Amino acid sequence: MNTISDLRKALGLATDNQVRNRIEAIKDLLYPYLRRGPNNQILVADAGLTLLRQLQDLHDSGLTMAEASSIMKTSSDVHDIEGSSVSSRYVSNQTKPEENDKMIAMMQEEIAFLRSRVAYLEERQQERQHKEGAKQWWERLRGEINGA
Repeated sequence: MNTISDLRKALGLATDNQVRNRIEAIKDLLYPYLRRGPNNQILVADAGLTLLRQLQDLHDSGLTMAEASSIMKTSSDVHDIEGSSVSSRYVSNQTKPEENDKMIAMMQEEIAFLRSRVAYLEERQQERQHKEGAKQWWERLRGEINGA
């Protein structure tokens, strides 16, 4: 088991807080490898160190910590050394087909409303332009710039 100080040295970081930030960024992936030691000390197994190294490599490549952790969380290749999934307590987000259909119907209704709203606003804009004359608003500015 690795302490925060061990992890700092292994990852080549300057402070213990940097290690804690990286642990927090992928805490859900590290959960099976985290333990508490004496005096509530954070301990990380070697497989967890491997995950932290992957995160650090992504961060060193120019990604922000949030982007790097997001990539690790969504990657389908995240497995521990033994080949089992990272978290045995992972529960996928399962939605029921009728919930999906209901959500799709709500979104289609919203899109239809937004389309009708845009059409209404475009119609009002055309009416206003017709009342003001054929000149577009930028044509008035063009005249001011040219000194006309």
